[in-house]
Amino acid sequence: MMKLRYLFLAAVLLSCLGFLSGTNSAHAESTISCPSGTYDMLDWMTMDLGLRSSKHLTGTANPLFTLIHSGKFYWTKGGTGYPWDIQLYDNNYIYLWITEYAWKYPNTYKKSSNNYNMPLTRRCAKGGFPGSAIKVSNTSYDIHTDCNSYTTHNLQKAINEVWGPYYVSFGGSLPNKMPTLVVSYRYNCDSNYGNCADKEEYYLSKRYGLVQWVHYTLSSGSYHQQQKSVFNQLTSGTTSPKFACF
Repeated sequence: MMKLRYLFLAAVLLSCLGFLSGTNSAHAESTISCPSGTYDMLDWMTMDLGLRSSKHLTGTANPLFTLIHSGKFYWTKGGTGYPWDIQLYDNNYIYLWITEYAWKYPNTYKKSSNNYNMPLTRRCAKGGFPGSAIKVSNTSYDIHTDCNSYTTHNLQKAINEVWGPYYVSFGGSLPNKMPTLVVSYRYNCDSNYGNCADKEEYYLSKRYGLVQWVHYTLSSGSYHQQQKSVFNQLTSGTTSPKFACF
């Protein structure tokens, strides 16, 4: 009788542990099961829940707070809840969606005109030199000078690629020789997707998310760095993104 009671209690305990473990796993990240040889880019673009629930990244420029919510994720660039980059995602792609226009005014922003017309990378992407690539023909976006007033523009053709992984040391409190995927976003290209006047690079860590961003412009056949932001210091504190318009 005592043996049966022991076995019953043990089974209940294991069942509860299994339930709790499954619950934690299910809510740890908004990830999907990608085919072998591919990476879930949402997992690489966003800081892990165990970190972002109490911490954010700082470095050479603005702070960077991460939040994932209902088919979108936020890279919030200030402790007041703005400015921000807000990207959309589904099981197929991650899309460039919204970024700030005037840094200090949250009712101004730039938005992809059709919401999903600017895929940045496949959700399950191949690494390589390069790996997965996307050609974007519709780069139209709207500049909102307030919530309800906007003009429409475009970035000509664009081509986006996933490179790596590389093993990079960013300094600060990040590990040395950290596995890093680089998403290369070239835009203002000609009709053959060549001679792209601008290139942005997103350096991504599976645990920390975005750890470096670089902008280049094309001149005399070569790219020249215009701006670079490194996010290499893990810092306590969170914020809630504030988006005034919808």
